[in-house]
Amino acid sequence: MSVGAAGAADPGAGECAGAGGDGPSRCLYRSLLPSAGIVSVCETDTRCRVGAYHGPPETPTWFAPPPGRDTLPRPTVRWHTATLGEARFDVGPAGTLSYFFEARRQRISGARAAVLDVDVRRSLFVAAEERALVVRQIFSGRPVTRIERPWAPGLDVRAAVTALRFDPDGRLSFTWLAGPEHRTVSERVSVPSVAAPG
Repeated sequence: MSVGAAGAADPGAGECAGAGGDGPSRCLYRSLLPSAGIVSVCETDTRCRVGAYHGPPETPTWFAPPPGRDTLPRPTVRWHTATLGEARFDVGPAGTLSYFFEARRQRISGARAAVLDVDVRRSLFVAAEERALVVRQIFSGRPVTRIERPWAPGLDVRAAVTALRFDPDGRLSFTWLAGPEHRTVSERVSVPSVAAPG
């Protein structure tokens, strides 16, 4: 699927020591803020501890693996801004998990599943959740809007949405497949910054 900035992460952005693969490795992914970034310490590429540091990289705040896992795979890290980083993990058939770190405010998000794109200006992300696109606040995880469509039969939302991005004005542009003939539909919708009351 073609997605926005969140899907364009550069896996080679870290400063790594060790062979990786079936062997150990240690990587630093530095923000532009001095002494702040993301670190991964891996026994192998499938068994890592990953966290965010503010100060010495030897004493990070480790990301808590999701239930059912005691480690994380080696991450792909992208700095969406000079200080907002996303560590993304491929967790197989379940898709991806992302943790966000805001270096200036020293904020770390919980695990966010199936992130498709990020609105860095408003600290929002859009994810595929069951049969909907859901926009949530990055750090609280609170939903701000839910988008449901008659996706093409037999396709989950990740397969039905073929392109997606947050535009500079905060709207969400996406293209999806509809009906049994997989007709292409393109939309541009407004997204609030917070959920409507009530």
